[in-house]
Amino acid sequence: MTNFIELSIFGILSFALAMCAIPLMRIIALKIKLVDLPNARKVHQTAIPLIGGLVIGMIVLLLLGISGYKSWKEILPIIVTSYVMLFVGALDDKADLNAKYKLAIQFCVSVIIAISGIRITSLYGIFGIYEINIYLQYLLTILMITAAVNAFNLIDGIDGLAASVAGIGFILFLILMLIDGNIGLAKIGIVFAGSIAAFIKCNFSKKKKIFLGNSGALFLGYLLICLGIYITKFDNNSSKLPYGIFFILFVYTIPVIDSARVYTDRMLRGKSPFKADKSHIHHHLLQLGLSHKKITLTFVLINILTFAVQYAFFGNYSIYTFLISFVTFCLLFKIIKTMNLFITWKKNIKEIENL
Repeated sequence: MTNFIELSIFGILSFALAMCAIPLMRIIALKIKLVDLPNARKVHQTAIPLIGGLVIGMIVLLLLGISGYKSWKEILPIIVTSYVMLFVGALDDKADLNAKYKLAIQFCVSVIIAISGIRITSLYGIFGIYEINIYLQYLLTILMITAAVNAFNLIDGIDGLAASVAGIGFILFLILMLIDGNIGLAKIGIVFAGSIAAFIKCNFSKKKKIFLGNSGALFLGYLLICLGIYITKFDNNSSKLPYGIFFILFVYTIPVIDSARVYTDRMLRGKSPFKADKSHIHHHLLQLGLSHKKITLTFVLINILTFAVQYAFFGNYSIYTFLISFVTFCLLFKIIKTMNLFITWKKNIKEIENL
């Protein structure tokens, strides 16, 4: 009961502090022009402050500092490097860094994480393989972190989407840590959830809107994948439900599949895979006329559906789990795309009739 009260206090405190910090940070961002300017790809018509990630990072750092849990020393490499990613994202928001430099930095911090001992150590029966050698551990860890961070960054295209996925991810992390009895790490989950909730509230505001920014997307995406890899150490090969792997699959399956689909589509059209366009699933949902809130809710529901499919078919940690998730997503995407084509066809017929 005491732990529940303590966690509740920290969650409420993180929300309240973030709500207090956002107006001040908004003023500062407007003065130093740390804003997202409107263009042909964006739906907003005015400059929006890019402070969501910075506010979340500051509040979490403050509350981590005053709580003093020793268990956080275990994940110190994750905490330190996540703030490196926050700083890099803030620079990108301000100066638009070259994608090659950002990728190089992501590679470097991924190497640091792997060297610190936070690595993927098993394939959980995929291709009949469990424990893997140290070189493959390094390779998989670096590739997984880099791919997950970029995939998460790419879903930050509409109000509330990336933050909602992150918020649910941290709530799941909170639950898993409570199951494990690790109150120190559970507190990280509740602090992030509280500050993210404050951001989402302001993100959907019409008059005083703020954006997460690349700082927030890189910070949250990086932190979640590293925490996911960290808690895989609590899994074991005899466990029916290795919750470290399930945590990673829940947060990243849809972003990674959607990003892979978009990259492949761009290359097939002879374009750079890194050239921004409007081909992500949330863009197709926008074309259906859905609001940002409805799209975010739809995306979260798709995430939950995919998780349910994974849970039902995980069995012996088979590769078919991911393939089933992939097929499920592709079917949903085809349905959405077909609906868009029908709406476009219907609109063109009306325009011809009015001529």
